Amino acid sequence: MKILRTFLLVSTVAIYVITVIASLGQGLNWPAVAIEDVLALGWRSQFDIDFLIHLFLLATWVVWREAAGTKAYVFGFLSIVMGGMFSFPYILFATYKAGGDPKKLLLGVHAR
Repeated sequence: MKILRTFLLVSTVAIYVITVIASLGQGLNWPAVAIEDVLALGWRSQFDIDFLIHLFLLATWVVWREAAGTKAYVFGFLSIVMGGMFSFPYILFATYKAGGDPKKLLLGVHAR
C-alpha cells in the first residue's frame, strides 16, 4: 500500500504542476483545446477519447463505491471534470480511510 500511496502522492503533485504550466501557457479554456483535439480525429483524438472513457469508468466506480448519494454524484462529476486532480487525492484519502485494506478500498461502503 505504501507504493500505491507514494505513486498517488507523486502523481497528484505532478498533475497540479503540469496544470499550472499548461494554464500559464495556453490559458484556462481547456474545454476548447480538448474539443478541438477530439474533432481533429487524429492520434490526440484517439488518446482523448480513450482517456474520457477511462474517466467515465472511474466516475462510475466512484459513484458506486460511495453508494450513489449526492456526495457520490458530486465526486463522480469531479472525477470526470478534474481527472487526476481530483481522483488521485480521492484514492489516496480512500487508502487511509480503508486502513490499507484493499477490499475496503475497492468496495467502499459495500465492504460492510
